[in-house]
Amino acid sequence: MSQWCERCERAEESDTCEVCGEHLISEQQPSLPWTWKFMIASTIVYVIWRIYQLISWLLR
Repeated sequence: MSQWCERCERAEESDTCEVCGEHLISEQQPSLPWTWKFMIASTIVYVIWRIYQLISWLLR
């Protein structure tokens, strides 16, 4: 994972910038909020239910 040097505005592979020598700290990506997780889960359940309804309608 590459890290970003704010001072030089360039990506670096190591923990230290090769140009300015500044120590780089990797930023942690924020996790998804619970509302997005709930929306994704409910969408999956809805799509599975609709596929089930379609299959049962086709088999009649």
